[in-house]
Amino acid sequence: MDVRLLAALSGEGPEMSVAELCRRRGVSRKTFYKWRARFLTEGMAGLEPRRSTPRSSPRRIPDVVEQAIVEKRKWLLDFGLDAGPESIRDHLVNRGLPMVPSRNTIWRVLVRRGFVTPQPQKRPRVSCVRFEAAAPNECWQIDATEWRLSNRKVVEVINIIDDHSRLAVATKAVEVTTTHAAWEAFEQAAMTWGFPTRCLSDNGLAFTGRLRRMEVFFQVQLRKAGVRAVNSRPRHPQTCGKVERFQQTEKRWLRARPVPMHLEELQEQLNAFADYYNYSRLHRGIGRRIPFERWAAQAPMKPETPGLPAPTLRVRRKVHPSGVVMLNPNLIVGLGTEYAGQRTEVIRDGGHVAVFIDGSLVRHLAVDPGRIYQPTGRRPGRKRKDGS
Repeated sequence: MDVRLLAALSGEGPEMSVAELCRRRGVSRKTFYKWRARFLTEGMAGLEPRRSTPRSSPRRIPDVVEQAIVEKRKWLLDFGLDAGPESIRDHLVNRGLPMVPSRNTIWRVLVRRGFVTPQPQKRPRVSCVRFEAAAPNECWQIDATEWRLSNRKVVEVINIIDDHSRLAVATKAVEVTTTHAAWEAFEQAAMTWGFPTRCLSDNGLAFTGRLRRMEVFFQVQLRKAGVRAVNSRPRHPQTCGKVERFQQTEKRWLRARPVPMHLEELQEQLNAFADYYNYSRLHRGIGRRIPFERWAAQAPMKPETPGLPAPTLRVRRKVHPSGVVMLNPNLIVGLGTEYAGQRTEVIRDGGHVAVFIDGSLVRHLAVDPGRIYQPTGRRPGRKRKDGS
């Protein structure tokens, strides 16, 4: 029999005392008499389970504020904007509400109303190793992503962002991401923001031929501009994580708008997004600041080395079996024995030397005038993996 019903029906009979009954049933005498009093005043309805939470709480946010949180969440999603707790809080502050709850309170409201499903199994942000360029134009990240037009045709969007400020220096719609299209987008961005010190990309053939032991047009143009090309490790997209995350935000914006009919209409949408992203949107990764404000807070960096010319004027030399190229008796460049016997085309531009084999750059260096032999800088027995 239920303990509550026993408490209601039990008397003070000699067969069992209240203390003995409570001891056997595992309840306190105070609880026993509480249930019995409820039964005497309310009948069987008094034995129904009751909520233990208070009917009101002085710390709970007003219903009007909770409703404002829900409405702002829906509005942000409809317009393809960030709709997380921090973004909602920023918009509520701008709206001028008399009481704006904290980020954690907004998150709890979204969970309670079914907008967010907690995922404690996800890797915490604090466990990630984070890196960031120290100044504007120290590093640009470039990548491309696909988008579909209204006629089901798949086109691509080339995106370039500044690693330090998250400024979108270029977002360009193209039929397909070729190495020439990548350079055109990069050059247009440089005309506005200046050339960066280095450019980080994945190993797509439009950006690098490193894995195929060749040099693509984009790399040639970077070298001519003095920009150092850096590539991520294969199958490791986290290295280019900033531009990858940017493309998620960009696509959320595009999904909330009419599907473009042609490339020009898509470019108009991209221009509107870049204007909002650079000059209005508060970015969580840079402390809830606007990207342009952070970019303008410091003097931008420039390429560290002068550009090397394209291979037009050539001096042909054959690699010695020892792995060196002799330009003259006072200048010997080490390449490595893996190139022994191959014919090279060497350019010397002042204090810089670039060595090409079959049109691919295998080494470029600043000449040390204090020595004749210019070593490779590699440990003995270790082959070069790229042309840097």
